[in-house]
Amino acid sequence: MKSARQLCIVSKSQDMGQLCSGYLSGSEWAVENFSELPRAVEYIRKHLPAVVLVDISLAEMNSTFSSMSGVDSSTAYIPVLDSPTAMEVASCFRHDAVDILIKPFSQEALLKAIERSSKYQQLLNENRSYRLQLEQTNRKLKDDLRILELDQLAGRQIQRSMLPPTPQQFGEYEIAHHIVPSLYLSGDFVGYHVIFDRYLVFYAADVSGHGASSAFLTIVLRFLLTRILRRHIDNDDHEAMARAPEGFIEYINRQILAIGIDKHLTMFAGSIDMERNILRYSVGAHLPMPVFIGDSEARMMPGKGKPLGIFEDVEWAVEERNLPEKFALVLTSDGALEVLPGNDLEQKEQFILSAVVESDTSIKSVCDKLGITDLKDAPDDVTVLTVRRGY
Repeated sequence: MKSARQLCIVSKSQDMGQLCSGYLSGSEWAVENFSELPRAVEYIRKHLPAVVLVDISLAEMNSTFSSMSGVDSSTAYIPVLDSPTAMEVASCFRHDAVDILIKPFSQEALLKAIERSSKYQQLLNENRSYRLQLEQTNRKLKDDLRILELDQLAGRQIQRSMLPPTPQQFGEYEIAHHIVPSLYLSGDFVGYHVIFDRYLVFYAADVSGHGASSAFLTIVLRFLLTRILRRHIDNDDHEAMARAPEGFIEYINRQILAIGIDKHLTMFAGSIDMERNILRYSVGAHLPMPVFIGDSEARMMPGKGKPLGIFEDVEWAVEERNLPEKFALVLTSDGALEVLPGNDLEQKEQFILSAVVESDTSIKSVCDKLGITDLKDAPDDVTVLTVRRGY
């Protein structure tokens, strides 16, 4: 096992070996003398002394020990030179000498050179150990990140599989969506169904935050919506569907508060009676409001309401409007505001309005006009939902 205070002297001169051994007598250094290079090299490779004093010709020194020194070496090499030139001194340091002794030298100079070299090499060894630890940690971190990435990709596939097909045609009505997640998993979610072959119910939700916890809540939302609709279908409750989305947001709000998760969300929930062509909707703090195109007009739809998951005993108003033969409703999540031009909400909403007017109202055309079709590295989840008729 290597001693922290082990020193080796390599010199063809017995006088030099005896001189250095005498200087180190009584010190903490255990000294070994070698006059033959092969034996010295064998000993150094086996025992890895802390310091090696080398008193041989510069050519022999460079050819024999240069491959054994270096920043990764456990041993500090100190050449002993006799009246060296500046070029010879530079050559020693180029070959990773830690210090140099020039003959003649005193006991004090020898001890200082040895201690200085030993401490320097110890520092290099500690740095090498830290580097190895960092490399191991980085490898483990990369492996862990890869596992996390695979988990996130699997979660993304599950979340995508829970989204409705897009686009879908229900009689004269078409509904479609496009979601750009800021991470693998999205806090934005949409859902739409047709109940009793008459009521097209749909919603767009934006859960606060990003990542797995927000995505988990979108799955809960889908489960809650499915459960509500299944209950109405099983009970053949046409009356309740005619009033939809009345009570829907209130129910979601209660369920989120009951879960106790530290999340809130915004939502736009709508229902279209496709026989009477009537739209009913509620707004839970959703911004920006959807764009409505129809009857030779294009404007932001009215509506407001508190977010879900914060307040108890809150009611959300239901707005209602008749739908013309030809119309389009285009909804975007607030993530779009992060990437659209404009200095304030009003300017960004005007950009959305202009983009929808310039489009043919299809999901692809709207996304192209908004500039989010090929959006990468979005700072927030971006969702676009379109509902249209007569196009």
